[in-house]
Order: sequence, then structure tokens, then C-alpha cells
Amino acid sequence: MMGWIVRRLHRDEEGYALVIAMLLMAIMMVSLVVALNAGNAALRESDFGVKWARTLAVAESGVDDAITTLIQDRSAASDCALGTTDVCPLDDAEYQVSWVTNGDGSVTVTSTGAYPTVAAAKYTRTLEVLLEPAPSFQYALFAEDDLEVKNNQVISGSIYSSGNVVVKNNTTVCGSIVSASGSITMELGTSTVTDYAATGCTGEYADVWAGGSILLDGTTDVGGDAKASAPTGTVCNATSTSYQIEGGDVVGAATACGRITATAGSSSPGTETTPPTVETLPTYTFAAVNYPGLVCYGGVGGCVEANTSTTAVSSFNTFKTLNETAMSGSYAIWQESPSHTTLLDLSDITLSGDLTVITNAPIDFGNTGTIGLTAGVTAANLVVVSTYIPPSGSSCTTNGGDCSIYSQNALVFENGDDDDLTDGIAGIVYTPGKMAVKNQGSAADGALYAGTMDIKNGFEIIYNARIAAVLGFGTGLEPTLWQELSD
Repeated sequence: MMGWIVRRLHRDEEGYALVIAMLLMAIMMVSLVVALNAGNAALRESDFGVKWARTLAVAESGVDDAITTLIQDRSAASDCALGTTDVCPLDDAEYQVSWVTNGDGSVTVTSTGAYPTVAAAKYTRTLEVLLEPAPSFQYALFAEDDLEVKNNQVISGSIYSSGNVVVKNNTTVCGSIVSASGSITMELGTSTVTDYAATGCTGEYADVWAGGSILLDGTTDVGGDAKASAPTGTVCNATSTSYQIEGGDVVGAATACGRITATAGSSSPGTETTPPTVETLPTYTFAAVNYPGLVCYGGVGGCVEANTSTTAVSSFNTFKTLNETAMSGSYAIWQESPSHTTLLDLSDITLSGDLTVITNAPIDFGNTGTIGLTAGVTAANLVVVSTYIPPSGSSCTTNGGDCSIYSQNALVFENGDDDDLTDGIAGIVYTPGKMAVKNQGSAADGALYAGTMDIKNGFEIIYNARIAAVLGFGTGLEPTLWQELSD
């Protein structure tokens, strides 16, 4: 009887294992479904992330395409402009890109990347990039040939010449002096310094480096290192007067291929060093497209240097006389057979905004006073370019002659607050020819660049980075503002 009861109890448990097994299988299936859904979601997110990032890269390719095209030709148009049916393919995606030249000559590029196509885009991303010229000007004074600076000047910024440099008569350079293949002569109270409080110059190196000798007198101080290098392959000699550092005081280390007679923090005569790199004057290339609103004085046809006129200079001079109290804008003046008798007059002007003057004629700043700003204008940039090169054998000195750019009697750019380089006038005065500036009291924020340069009687130059990048110099374009636009 008892056996029957036990068997009956066991028989009542039959089927429990199947129920439990089915329950476990159900739980596992639910878990599997959840895992599969999670995996699919992660895969979808990953795929979205990849394609989203890929679409941005496609838009960036459009920007790169624009930069390459504009470097070759600033007047070029896009092959796949926004708003058209034209597209530029890139692997499994497409982009469209357009650009516009702004009033200051910079270029705004807008590029949209689309995946898989513009017409049937699942993903789109749009970039807007501001392009500006790559910096071409880093020196306060630059001469491709000899450079002479004298008479109570203060130069805030460095000086470069491929030839000989002469600095004398109580001139102070807050910066370095470099002569790539000539000598550097400093005398009569001249010095290089790292800081100059009166002009706000600070943190400069104050080095003097020549591809030849450095000749100092007993009144001269070099506030940094001095290095007299020799052409590669020269046998250095610690007693030689070639490639020497002679006289004066050097605060830092003095190193020369020849002898050293200067007093220095440390001396290494007879030591070979690599000479400075020869730098060339930045090349200017005129393109009318760089100057929206350009006013051109020249011959019939497009505004190019070849379209000249016998009255280009006189016509501009007449305009300048009538408008000299409020000058702004961009002007190109192409004179037929320019010479020292066809002088472009820039004396006594006042700026009401940025002013650019480009000409193949010589420029005369005259016996002028301060180039100032009209009431209410706090800042302006001045770009003056003369491509005129005087005939071989002609003379241009601080007393005049056949100069590409000449100034007499206090050429001054209004600089605003002495401690604020963002206000006032910042100017670049440039010529591949000859420049001469005379007489006490000249001063400017910016830079002077010329083939040869003669500056006399206290021209106080303060390098201003506002003119580091100027349209027409060099072909490079650099993005200075990069942002993604919201859909």
C-alpha cells in the first residue's frame, strides 16, 4: 500500500521538468532577442557615426578643392557650385562647393558633403571657411640688396637684407639684424635690444647674424648673440679678419668663422656655422579679382598692368586732390612709359577706411605731414605698392633722384594708442625697386619692403602683424575661421 502511495506521488510530479525547460528556453529566447536588438542598435549607431563622420570628410574635401583651385587662379569658378545640378563625386559620396571674395579680399568658402548623393542625401554636412593670404611679411625693414639705417631711429621689429647692412648714429633696433650674404656694420651709439618700453616692443631676441663680418665700434651694443658665418666650405681661422666679429659689446655668445675682438658673454672664434638663408623679396602679382570695388586708371579693356594710359597718373592725382581728406578703397594706376617725371602723389592724405594703391609708376609722399584718419574712424590699413624699377645706373638717395618710392619731411602714419596695435593706421609700403625716406620725425606702424633702401633721420618703425598677410603676395591661402553650419 505504501509503495502504491509513493508511486502515485512521483506520478503527480511527471511533466515538471518539461515546464521548467520550456520556461528557461523562453527566458533565453527573450534574452537573445534583447541582445540581438541591442547589437543591431549598436551597429546602426556605429554605421550612422561612420557615415556622419565620412560626410564631414567629404565636405572638407570640397574646401581643399577650393583652396587648390584658388591658389592657381583667384578668378576661377567652382565646377560643382552650390545650388546647381553639378556635383563633384568622391568615392561613394558627393560634394558641392562655392566661394565668394569679400570686400577685404578674403574668400569665404561654403562646402556641403552629401551621402550617398546630393540628390538623394541621407546625410549632409556643410562647412563655411574663411581663407586669407598666407603671411608674407615678418620684418619691420626688408631689403633685397643693401640697407642703410641711420640717425636716431627706433626700429621695433627685425631687419633683413640679402646684402650689406649699415646701422649707425644712435639707432636702436628692438629685434634682430640679419644679413644673408654681406656684412653688418653698427656704429656711433647703435644697439639691438630685447625690449623697448617707449614703443611697447618686448620679448625680441636682439641677435646679429651675418653671412660675412660683423663690425662694431666701442659705442655699440648687441643685446643678444652675434654670429659671423661664412659660405659653406670656407676654412675657418681664429686669427682671420674675414668673417670676424670686431669691437663692441655682445651680451650673449659671439661665434665667428674668423677672429673675435668684441667683448662677449662667451667667445668661439674660428668656428664654422651655417650662414643665414637667403630670402627673396615677396613677389607681388596683381589680380583685379582680389579687390572688389577696384577703381582702375589705365587703358581700354580689363584692369591689367599691360593696359596703360598716358594720363593714368595725372587722372589719379586729380582725383586724389579732390578727395585727399577722405581716401579709401582700392586703386590701380597703370601709366604708359612710367618714369621719374610721372610721379603718383600721395602727400597730405587722410584715410576714411582701408586704402590700397597699386601702380607701375613711382610714388612721392612729398613734403607731407601725418597720414591720419577722418573723424570717427579708429583703424585702417594702408597698402602702397609700386612695381616701378628705375633704370640701371640711376640714383635714389634720401636727397631724392629716380626713386620707386620717396618721402621727404616727416612721413608719419597715425598710430592711435601707442599701446594698442589694433587701432590707428598699419601700413605696408612695398617696391622691388628703390626706396628712400628722409628727415626727422617719420614714424609708422607696419613695415617697409624694397629692393634697396636708404632711411635717414629718425624713422620710427613699429612692426605690426596686421600687415603680415597682404593680398597679391604669395599664392598661399590659409583658413583662419572654420565652422560647421547647422541644417
